[in-house]
Amino acid sequence: MLAKDGSMIDTLRDKPDDDVLVRIRGLTTVLGGKTIFDRLDLDIPRGKVTAIMGPSGTGKTTLLKHITGQLQGDAGEVRVDGQDLRTLSRQQLFRLRERLGYLFQNSALLTDFNVFENVAFPLRQHTRLPEVLIRNLVLTKLQAVGLRGAAELMPDELSGGMARRVALARAIVFDPMLILYDEPFVGLDPIALNQVLRMIRTLNQTLGLTSVLVAHELAAVRQVADHICLIANGKVVAQGHPDEIDRDGSAWTRQFFGGEAEGPVPFHYPAADYASALGLREGQL
Repeated sequence: MLAKDGSMIDTLRDKPDDDVLVRIRGLTTVLGGKTIFDRLDLDIPRGKVTAIMGPSGTGKTTLLKHITGQLQGDAGEVRVDGQDLRTLSRQQLFRLRERLGYLFQNSALLTDFNVFENVAFPLRQHTRLPEVLIRNLVLTKLQAVGLRGAAELMPDELSGGMARRVALARAIVFDPMLILYDEPFVGLDPIALNQVLRMIRTLNQTLGLTSVLVAHELAAVRQVADHICLIANGKVVAQGHPDEIDRDGSAWTRQFFGGEAEGPVPFHYPAADYASALGLREGQL
């Protein structure tokens, strides 16, 4: 396969499984003395939309950082398209990242650039393409997200939903094999939410992408995801098609999707005795 600079991409060390694009085995991560992942095993199916869900603080965004090679675990392995990220050189990792798209929680648009230049930015930074080709690629991606007419607008002239779509156009400008969405539904009104949901599904089907999205909104996830992985206490505690998750009936799924305070995941962060902290004697609380 040719890289964007015309050079050959290194042959994969291990032939990837046909049905799995991202394979995580035994991933253990400790940050600030807290165990985020405890021998986590997880597969991301190729060509599907996988939703990563779980209580706040369980490491969902951290998992995306592992998949992009921004963070290395204390143990275990992460393989993307058959490549063990621990063994890649800096140059090989950068080449792999050119095949990944990332939609940030806050869109992360460059405030001094207009919509066109925000989408063109990765092309200008990582390729030597002629200007006419950059222009055609950018307009094609903006057309795909319905914002070709907004090419000259500045970020502060965009609504939240429009900014999210511009960020999505930038994320797909390299036609990635894998796109990662970090909380893509936060702050969207119902119209913008439906637009983003349709775009995620359409892009996955028309471009043959594999998509991973971190989200809390079960109703939205049910409309777009082929597979859900529920993470808690450092492990995958439930997974399957959204309908299977609904029928799972485990304490984990009942608590998370039912919004219950009591269950396997404690609502209260570990703390000393409440009455003692208030200076009260036993029985006064």
